[in-house]
Amino acid sequence: MPKELVRITTAGSVDDGKSTLIGRLLFDCNQIYQDQVEAIQQSGGYEDKIDYSLFTDGLSSEREQGITIDVAYRYFSTKQRRFILADVPGHEQYTRNMVTGASMADIAIILIDARYGMTKQSKRHLFIASLLSIKHVLVVINKMDLVDYSEQAYSGIVEDIQQYVAKLNFPDLQFTPLSALKGDFVVNASNAMSWYKGKTLLHYLETVQVASDRNLIDFRLPVQYVIRSNQDERYYAGTIASGSIKIGEEIMILPSKTT
Repeated sequence: MPKELVRITTAGSVDDGKSTLIGRLLFDCNQIYQDQVEAIQQSGGYEDKIDYSLFTDGLSSEREQGITIDVAYRYFSTKQRRFILADVPGHEQYTRNMVTGASMADIAIILIDARYGMTKQSKRHLFIASLLSIKHVLVVINKMDLVDYSEQAYSGIVEDIQQYVAKLNFPDLQFTPLSALKGDFVVNASNAMSWYKGKTLLHYLETVQVASDRNLIDFRLPVQYVIRSNQDERYYAGTIASGSIKIGEEIMILPSKTT
């Protein structure tokens, strides 16, 4: 039986650590080849340390500026599931790219810098996640190592976010503190935050229930493009939004209601 496929999107303000988090997740899940690690160590100027963000910031302009510009897709798997992860830009100028990456997501991971808490861009990302009806949202309070793993700092940010999202629609909203740089609660638990009894990021991704979110009955295909191979043939291209279809089934085209 094939493993379940789960689509993830990330979001967060600039320098909240999205690329570092994804790089650390892939590294700790043994999804990075040794030659890639060696190349990153050499390009990053480190011999004994790894700049995890370089595993995802693939464009030369991204590496030069230290920001994510384009939507970068990463594929990885564990014993439980297969994942497609869209690393989207955090800069306000590239918010439209965040919408592109989040449009098909089952889970949204929204990063918050523990030093600064919720920002205007964080609010924007939460609003977009609600607007796109993403069922499962995990708010990650990152860089906990820079606030001495303070439970008070974490609880204050959680309270602020809960007040803001009270007017939004989130069927499932969870929180987790971690340090992407140190690896605390990304794949493995850590003694640095003994006060936190929740799941690691990977455990959440492997166990959150997403299958029941999908409509497998009603076939819906928004037509995005019409392809003409010659005078007599046309093909309709799009992403199946729900349901399934097989040869011989009758469909209705809206708004004309032609069958």
